[in-house]
Amino acid sequence: MPEEEKIEETVGTKEDASEEVSEEVTEEAPAEEVAGEAITYGVGTPMVIDPFMEPFEAVVESVRRRGQLIARNQKLDSGFTAGAPLGVAVGILFTLILVLLPMLWML
Repeated sequence: MPEEEKIEETVGTKEDASEEVSEEVTEEAPAEEVAGEAITYGVGTPMVIDPFMEPFEAVVESVRRRGQLIARNQKLDSGFTAGAPLGVAVGILFTLILVLLPMLWML
Protein backbone atom coordinates (compact mmCIF):
# COMPACT_ATOMS: atom_id res chain seq x y z
CA MET A 1 0.00 0.00 0.00
CA PRO A 2 2.74 2.55 0.68
CA GLU A 3 3.94 2.16 -2.96
CA GLU A 4 0.49 3.05 -4.31
CA GLU A 5 0.43 6.16 -2.17
CA LYS A 6 3.82 7.22 -3.52
CA ILE A 7 2.65 6.75 -7.10
CA GLU A 8 -0.44 8.82 -6.50
CA GLU A 9 1.63 11.53 -4.84
CA THR A 10 4.06 11.75 -7.74
CA VAL A 11 1.23 11.95 -10.25
CA GLY A 12 -0.37 14.70 -8.21
CA THR A 13 2.89 16.63 -7.99
CA LYS A 14 3.45 16.51 -11.76
CA GLU A 15 0.14 18.20 -12.39
CA ASP A 16 0.85 20.79 -9.73
CA ALA A 17 4.36 21.32 -11.11
CA SER A 18 3.07 21.94 -14.64
CA GLU A 19 0.70 24.58 -13.32
CA GLU A 20 3.55 26.22 -11.40
CA VAL A 21 5.81 26.17 -14.45
CA SER A 22 3.19 27.85 -16.60
CA GLU A 23 2.75 30.50 -13.96
CA GLU A 24 6.51 31.05 -13.70
CA VAL A 25 6.87 31.48 -17.45
CA THR A 26 4.15 34.07 -17.60
CA GLU A 27 5.65 35.94 -14.67
CA GLU A 28 9.22 35.94 -16.07
CA ALA A 29 8.35 37.03 -19.62
CA PRO A 30 7.74 40.71 -18.79
CA ALA A 31 11.00 40.86 -16.80
CA GLU A 32 13.00 39.70 -19.86
CA GLU A 33 11.34 42.30 -22.07
CA VAL A 34 12.25 45.06 -19.64
CA ALA A 35 15.87 43.88 -19.48
CA GLY A 36 16.04 43.74 -23.30
CA GLU A 37 14.87 47.34 -23.60
CA ALA A 38 17.58 48.57 -21.21
CA ILE A 39 20.44 47.30 -23.42
CA THR A 40 21.83 49.83 -25.86
CA TYR A 41 23.99 48.43 -28.63
CA GLY A 42 27.17 50.00 -30.02
CA VAL A 43 28.01 51.94 -26.88
CA GLY A 44 30.90 50.79 -24.74
CA THR A 45 31.64 47.64 -26.73
CA PRO A 46 35.22 47.12 -27.98
CA MET A 47 35.86 47.38 -31.70
CA VAL A 48 37.38 44.45 -33.61
CA ILE A 49 40.95 45.19 -34.68
CA ASP A 50 42.24 43.86 -37.99
CA PRO A 51 45.25 41.67 -37.15
CA PHE A 52 48.49 41.74 -39.15
CA MET A 53 47.81 38.86 -41.54
CA GLU A 54 50.65 39.17 -44.09
CA PRO A 55 52.89 36.47 -42.57
CA PHE A 56 49.97 34.06 -42.38
CA GLU A 57 48.93 34.81 -45.95
CA ALA A 58 52.52 34.20 -47.15
CA VAL A 59 52.57 30.80 -45.41
CA VAL A 60 49.16 29.89 -46.84
CA GLU A 61 50.31 30.80 -50.36
CA SER A 62 53.50 28.77 -49.91
CA VAL A 63 51.55 25.73 -48.73
CA ARG A 64 49.03 26.12 -51.55
CA ARG A 65 51.82 26.32 -54.16
CA ARG A 66 53.58 23.27 -52.76
CA GLY A 67 50.30 21.35 -52.70
CA GLN A 68 49.70 22.19 -56.36
CA LEU A 69 53.23 21.07 -57.30
CA ILE A 70 52.82 17.79 -55.44
CA ALA A 71 49.43 17.18 -57.09
CA ARG A 72 50.89 17.89 -60.54
CA ASN A 73 53.80 15.52 -59.89
CA GLN A 74 51.47 12.73 -58.77
CA LYS A 75 49.29 13.19 -61.84
CA LEU A 76 52.33 12.96 -64.12
CA ASP A 77 53.60 9.86 -62.35
CA SER A 78 50.24 8.11 -62.48
CA GLY A 79 49.85 8.96 -66.18
CA PHE A 80 53.31 7.59 -66.94
CA THR A 81 52.65 4.44 -64.92
CA ALA A 82 49.32 3.86 -66.62
CA GLY A 83 50.84 4.22 -70.09
CA ALA A 84 54.08 2.30 -69.42
CA PRO A 85 52.92 -1.22 -70.42
CA LEU A 86 51.55 0.02 -73.74
CA GLY A 87 54.74 2.01 -74.39
CA VAL A 88 56.95 -0.99 -73.67
CA ALA A 89 54.88 -3.19 -75.98
CA VAL A 90 55.03 -0.64 -78.81
CA GLY A 91 58.78 -0.20 -78.28
CA ILE A 92 59.49 -3.93 -78.48
CA LEU A 93 57.35 -4.24 -81.60
CA PHE A 94 59.09 -1.28 -83.26
CA THR A 95 62.54 -2.74 -82.40
CA LEU A 96 61.62 -6.12 -83.85
CA ILE A 97 60.44 -4.46 -87.04
CA LEU A 98 63.66 -2.45 -87.36
CA VAL A 99 65.83 -5.51 -86.75
CA LEU A 100 63.88 -8.18 -88.65
CA LEU A 101 63.02 -6.20 -91.80
CA PRO A 102 66.65 -5.67 -92.87
CA MET A 103 67.41 -9.34 -92.07
CA LEU A 104 64.49 -10.51 -94.20
CA TRP A 105 65.44 -8.10 -96.96
CA MET A 106 68.96 -9.47 -97.14
CA LEU A 107 67.77 -13.03 -97.64
